[in-house]
Amino acid sequence: MLMLTQLLLSSLVSSSVSLSADAFFRPPILSITTRRIARQATGYVADEVVDVKLNTYPEIPADLVECFSPKEWEQRCALAVSYRIAFNHDWHENVFNHITLKVADSDAEPDGPHFLLNDFGVGFDEITACNLLKVNLDGMLVKQSKSIPVNRRTINRGKGRVFKPGYVLHSAIHAARDDVHAIWHGHDLDATAVSQTKFGILPLSQEATYALNKGISYHPFEGSANDLSEQPRLVKNLGPTNQILILEDHGPIVACPTIE
Repeated sequence: MLMLTQLLLSSLVSSSVSLSADAFFRPPILSITTRRIARQATGYVADEVVDVKLNTYPEIPADLVECFSPKEWEQRCALAVSYRIAFNHDWHENVFNHITLKVADSDAEPDGPHFLLNDFGVGFDEITACNLLKVNLDGMLVKQSKSIPVNRRTINRGKGRVFKPGYVLHSAIHAARDDVHAIWHGHDLDATAVSQTKFGILPLSQEATYALNKGISYHPFEGSANDLSEQPRLVKNLGPTNQILILEDHGPIVACPTIE
């Protein structure tokens, strides 16, 4: 998802007159998963020594073993790092955008499947593996098997808050597309500018051409996208296979099988 998002936004720059394209021609995004970002996002405190290698995550700490499965811990680390990367690239609008990730093996849960997303009010640069929320398709908080230690939730010590209007988009696609496990929606400046044009993304660069060949869908503006009645139309316009949906006069959605 992150790689396709970078490709999409690089192509949007070629269709937008608001910024220089030079700002987006950077090394592949996974290469900026640095030791510093990974340490911050995975929630390690200053006195813990951990060697974080590129594209790998530390083992689950002892005080969290009963809170998360090893797989969920890895997913939380990956999603937290993704939020930090999105912040570094300005793929966000303060606290109003989301990246969601389906929790592995959660389909078998009574209220499953479950998804991880940011706590409303917490900045993308403040996201850690422990302050991500777990919700069901209705956006209701899912209780952990054991409460996360307070010292691991240094920003949002309460239960957390789901921004349900923003989750309407994500839940619609997660419910309709079994192949989609990760979704990003943002209001990036160039992406929003292109979504307000009549012509949309133009084949003006090789990135744009590749994105167009992958298949891009469009959904007409119906308001702030917080009405559940809009979900069937949004899903229909995305289609059964496309991974990019441009919300006209709003911004893009990227929906993929993996967070990477």
